[in-house]
Amino acid sequence: MLHDDIQKLLGISFPTGVDGLTWKLLKSNNSDFNKHDALRADTHVKLSQALDLMRACFMPIIIERGKGNIIIDIINSSPSKYKRLDFHGFFVMVLQKDDELTCVATVRIHGQKLAEMALVATIFKYRGQGMCRVLLHELTKMLRNWQVQRLVLPSVSDQLEFWQSVFGFSKMSTVEKLEILSFPFLVFQGTTICQKILSKTMFGMEIEEVSHEPGRFNPKDYLKDRLGPGTKRKFRNLNYKLRSEVEVIRKEKKIMLEDREMI
Repeated sequence: MLHDDIQKLLGISFPTGVDGLTWKLLKSNNSDFNKHDALRADTHVKLSQALDLMRACFMPIIIERGKGNIIIDIINSSPSKYKRLDFHGFFVMVLQKDDELTCVATVRIHGQKLAEMALVATIFKYRGQGMCRVLLHELTKMLRNWQVQRLVLPSVSDQLEFWQSVFGFSKMSTVEKLEILSFPFLVFQGTTICQKILSKTMFGMEIEEVSHEPGRFNPKDYLKDRLGPGTKRKFRNLNYKLRSEVEVIRKEKKIMLEDREMI
């Protein structure tokens, strides 16, 4: 049911509450995307622009012995036989001003239990104008309509206060992390997992009391056991690092020049 609802939205522009701003939900290599050629072409162009923006704002995210920058795989919804490298479930949500892309987020919906926003970026000239706020408002409104219970995202330390104070996210406790261990959400080294509660009807383990007394349930020990001793080693090269403002401007200009040369 949820899958069908998502498919109906792909490639279609929807208005926001702000004049001139619209949003789209896009997916690459979607076999169910039985739309006309013009819409397919537009999807390809927008995904290419979204990838350019992400590459301008983030340093490459490389997995040890991996096949390359996983930002590309996330945008392209690349499948894999390995669970932690399977990005087929990702969608790209774009915010546009008229026809110009302003803000992008990569979203994966794990049924009604959970959605994750692994990456989000705004074009430099539109920063500070509330673009991310509009995109997140439309995203959470869509998720609430589908009765998704929470939205999670990774935050670097210097952005943590921003997500908490501006957008109402909070750091996840150890017990809350236990509730989502079965979902293949992305974990980045050096980031804090934050959540925004979308529904008061929450799921998870029924733990009435957490105690560290001998013989009682200890969530930290349980988390360590579930993740396994190789978890830190497995993700040691999965770094999530934002570029500086100077780097972003330089990268965006370089991409624009490359695009002009291709025309």
